[in-house]
Amino acid sequence: MAKKETQESTTWAGKMKEFGGGNFTFLSSDGEVLVFIVVGLPVLMKSKFQGKEGERIGCPIVTDEGYLLFVTGKRLARKLAKHENVFTTHALMVIRHGVEGDVNAKYEIKVIPEIETFNRLCDIAERDFDPDMIADSVKDATEVMSN
Repeated sequence: MAKKETQESTTWAGKMKEFGGGNFTFLSSDGEVLVFIVVGLPVLMKSKFQGKEGERIGCPIVTDEGYLLFVTGKRLARKLAKHENVFTTHALMVIRHGVEGDVNAKYEIKVIPEIETFNRLCDIAERDFDPDMIADSVKDATEVMSN
C-alpha cells in the first residue's frame, strides 16, 4: 500500500522541509518581501560570506508558509529590536532594497496594521510551531553558511 501523501509534501515549501534546508530563509534580492510574526529570541550565528567570516542573526519567525529561521545581519536585527514592543500584537513586513550580494543593502520594516494578518500567523504558529524547531533550523542554516 502506498504511503498517503500529506498536504505538506505536495507543496514546494513542504518538499523543501522534507529535503532539508527549508526551515530557514534569507532576503537576498532587491524588492524581496517577508511578512511574519516573531516567535522566539534571536540567535547569534557564525557565517562565511564572499570568503569572509562574520556573524549573522537567526530570527525565529512564522510566515504564511509556517516556521522559518530568518537569517539576517546585525544591522537589520537591531532595527527589528526597535519594534519588539509590537511582537505580541502585530505582524511585521521587511523589504530588501539592494541587488543580490550588496552588503550595503537597505531594509525597510513596516508594522502591519491589520490585526487579521497577525491573528492568521498566530493560528499557523499555534498549529505548526514548536520552540524545539529553532535548534534544528539554526543547525541547518549554520551548515549552509559554512560552505
